[in-house]
Amino acid sequence: MVTRRSVLKAVAAGSAITAFSGILPGVKAFAQTGLRKRRSVNNMSLDDPDLETYRDFVGLMRDKPQTDLVSWTGFANQHGDANDFKYCPHGDWYFLPWHRGFVEMYEKAAAVLTNNPEFAMPYWDWTTLRQLPAAFTDKTYKGKPNSLYVPSRGDEASMIRNVLTGPYTLTDALVGPKVIESIYKETVYEAFGTSRNPKQNNLDPKWVPMGGGNQGILERTPHNNIHNNIGAYMPNSNSPRDPIFMMHHGNIDRIWAYWNALGRKNSDDPLWLNMPFTNNYISPDGKFYTKVVKDLQSTSALGYTYDNIPKPDNKKVDALRTQNLTALFDPAQKSTLFKIKQSNTRAATLAAPLHLSLPLEAQTLQEVLKPVAENTEGRELVALISDIKISDNVQAIRVFINRETVNQDVPDTDPHYVTTLGFLKHGGDHGLPSTIVNLTEALKNISKTNNLTNDEITVQLLPVPKPGVATTAVGDVVPASIELAFI
Repeated sequence: MVTRRSVLKAVAAGSAITAFSGILPGVKAFAQTGLRKRRSVNNMSLDDPDLETYRDFVGLMRDKPQTDLVSWTGFANQHGDANDFKYCPHGDWYFLPWHRGFVEMYEKAAAVLTNNPEFAMPYWDWTTLRQLPAAFTDKTYKGKPNSLYVPSRGDEASMIRNVLTGPYTLTDALVGPKVIESIYKETVYEAFGTSRNPKQNNLDPKWVPMGGGNQGILERTPHNNIHNNIGAYMPNSNSPRDPIFMMHHGNIDRIWAYWNALGRKNSDDPLWLNMPFTNNYISPDGKFYTKVVKDLQSTSALGYTYDNIPKPDNKKVDALRTQNLTALFDPAQKSTLFKIKQSNTRAATLAAPLHLSLPLEAQTLQEVLKPVAENTEGRELVALISDIKISDNVQAIRVFINRETVNQDVPDTDPHYVTTLGFLKHGGDHGLPSTIVNLTEALKNISKTNNLTNDEITVQLLPVPKPGVATTAVGDVVPASIELAFI
């Protein structure tokens, strides 16, 4: 087998890259060995072949003229530059398939440019390793600068990663077992990932980066908060300039593949399935190419799998719940779904968190609280928190319900605590972020303490300041509305 090192030297000397048609060199060998297996970087040795291939690839791409399409900056700019996002979707139902295609773009390029057709992109499982892997924090590797390390650099002194401790810790509230359990428990795609923009009515690719949907638990809690906590490039539109991006999104992709393997179904709406990501991706020979969502649903169809894919859990899908959630996200669906909406102009601040109360009939509340048989779903109460204005010095938003007082000292283990929201900063025409939050577990926890004494639900938002921001200087959070829906 030709070594990657020799190929790198040949490329550096100006040798031509084999024309790329979407199929890697060595495809015959690939067909014989089966699917490439993406493995966790958590326990990889520093000289693991896949890790070495990725390290070599990053170094090679950084050594190229950064104005080239096939370069570290050129590839990252398809996601977004230092000013704003380009094609990358956040806050709509294309979030998962678009990023699957984006990670695959890097995987294919690494395989071609290092002449390693067996390369499978590793992933970082932050549910079990809550620090950055050593391969990404060591300044050197074998006595040379480590291309996976992101240092402080000249006039970009702010571009330095955070150590994931203290205020940047990946806590249970962000990546813990209950969060992951809730992600896998969800059976409706638009609540699992992110929902559609309710105004979308055609397949114009302009909808892809527009946002306008409700971010589900996978995007707005582990995904967004990890980006923000790592810092440096990661909270920004040019986040792929940090090599850890691929490890993070590899894990997001693994969670989607795991969710599908459990038996969960993706959307079958043509507005999702048939959307083209037109010329969003770049091949190793510098040509743009297109992927369609329907061709990005199956990892095996793309030639890879993961190292811990489960068997189906045979979870029964609640047809009424699915119908109600679908109607909640899609205005074209007729429904008798109970909803109550409260507009808002008040700000949530650190000194004065937002308390927004919405009436709820006692009978509805009792339907949510009543015990349910094993392996069945009871009725649930969700909140849509829409069009949220967030000050730049706010790191995240903690959500509580029906607590008399809310402040920084209330722990995430409090029965009134619901979740922690994180959002990436977007400019341009992407709109303000919205999210769906399930209140059911918190309601049941509160009911055990006999603290549900009235017929209203009070949703409470508490800004989390960015570390180093004085408590008196923390900005505010202003949602345009909060809506309760009984599903």
